[in-house]
Amino acid sequence: MKRKRLLGVCLAAALALTGIFTSDKMSQVSASQTSDTSELEEQRQETQEKIDDIKEDIKSAEKKIEELESSKSSLQSYISQLDQESNALEQKIQDLKGDIADKEEEVEAAKVELEEAEAVADQQYEDMKKRIQYLYENGTPSMLELLLTSESFTDFLNRSTYASQMTRYDREMLDEYIAQKEAVEQKKAELELEEEELKLLADAAEEQKKAVESLIQAKNQEIASYQAQIDSESSNADAYEADLAEQEKLLDQIEQQIAAAAAAAAQEGDGDGGASGFIWPCPSSHRITSYFGPREQPTAGASTNHKGIDIGAGYGSAIVASASGRVTTATYSSSAGNYVVISHGNGISTVYMHCSALYVSVGQTVSQGETIAAVGSTGYSTGNHLHFGVIKNGTYVNPLGYVG
Repeated sequence: MKRKRLLGVCLAAALALTGIFTSDKMSQVSASQTSDTSELEEQRQETQEKIDDIKEDIKSAEKKIEELESSKSSLQSYISQLDQESNALEQKIQDLKGDIADKEEEVEAAKVELEEAEAVADQQYEDMKKRIQYLYENGTPSMLELLLTSESFTDFLNRSTYASQMTRYDREMLDEYIAQKEAVEQKKAELELEEEELKLLADAAEEQKKAVESLIQAKNQEIASYQAQIDSESSNADAYEADLAEQEKLLDQIEQQIAAAAAAAAQEGDGDGGASGFIWPCPSSHRITSYFGPREQPTAGASTNHKGIDIGAGYGSAIVASASGRVTTATYSSSAGNYVVISHGNGISTVYMHCSALYVSVGQTVSQGETIAAVGSTGYSTGNHLHFGVIKNGTYVNPLGYVG
C-alpha cells in the first residue's frame, strides 16, 4: 500500500516536472519568435522609411526636372522669337544693301550727267571766250559805225540785231550753264546724302543683328546649362529608382520573412487549418477598395504589391476572426498600424491590419466569428478600412481564394 502511494507520488512529481519543462520550453520558443518578429518589424519600418525618403527624393528630382524643362522650353520659345527677329533684320539689311546699290548707280549717273553738263558748259564758255576775244581784238563796232558801214537801213538793223542777239545768247547760255551745273551738283549732293543715310541704316541693322545673335548665343548657352542640369537630375532620378527597386525588393523579402515567422509561430494544434471554412472578416461591409496583387501606391509609404485586400468600413466597425485559431501577433507597426495575426493550423494564418483597437493578445485562442479588433486607419492608410491577408506556408496568397 505504501509502495503504491509512493509510486503515485513519484508519477505525479514526474508529470509536474514534465509540465513545467514543457511550459518553460514553449515560453522560450514564444519569446524567441516574438523577438524575431519584433526585429523583422523594425527592419520593415526602417526599410519603409528609406523607401519613403527615396520616393520623396524622386518626387523632388522629377519636380526639378519639370521646372528645368519649363525654363528650357521658355528659352527655346524666346530664341525662336529672336531667330525670327534676326531673319527680319537680315532681310532688312539685304533690302538696304539693294537700296544702297541703286543709290550708288544713281550717284554714278548724276556724276556722268554732271560731267556732261560741265563739258557742254566748258565748250560754251570756250566759244564765248573766242567771241569776246574776237570783239576785243577787232573792237566792238559802235552803232554809228554800224550805220555808216551798212549798205542799207535794213542791213543796219540786221547787223545791230545780230550783235544784240549774240550778246544776249552768250548771257543766256552762261546763265543756263550756271543753273544746270548748280542743279546737277545739288542732285549729286542729295543722292550722296541719301546714300550715306542708307549706309548708316544698314550699319545700325548690322549692329542690331549682331546684338540679337549674341543674345541667341547666350540663351543657347543657358539652354545647354539647363540641359546639363536636367541630365544630372535624370541621372539622380535613375539612381533613386534603382535604389527604390532594391529597397522594395528588400521590403518584400522582409515581409516574406515576417510571413515565414508567422508560419513558424503557428502550431498544428492552432485550429483545423480552415477545414470548417473561413468567413468574411468585416460583417458590416463587403466593399473591397483594393484587391490583391500589383497596384498604384494609394498613399506615401503604402505598398505597390498589395498582399491582401482592403475592405472599406466605418471607424470602429467590428473585425472578426475568419476562422478559429491562436493569436500569434497582436502589436503595432508604423506601416501596418495596429494589427493581429491568427494561426489556424495546417500552415495557414490570417492577418488583420490598420485597426483602431485590438481586443486580443498573443497566445489567446479565438473562435470563428469572435470580435478581435475594430476598423481604423492606423499606419500607412488613406482612410478607415481593414487590410485582410492570408498566409499559407510562409507566403501571402489571395484572400479571395478563402473568403468571398
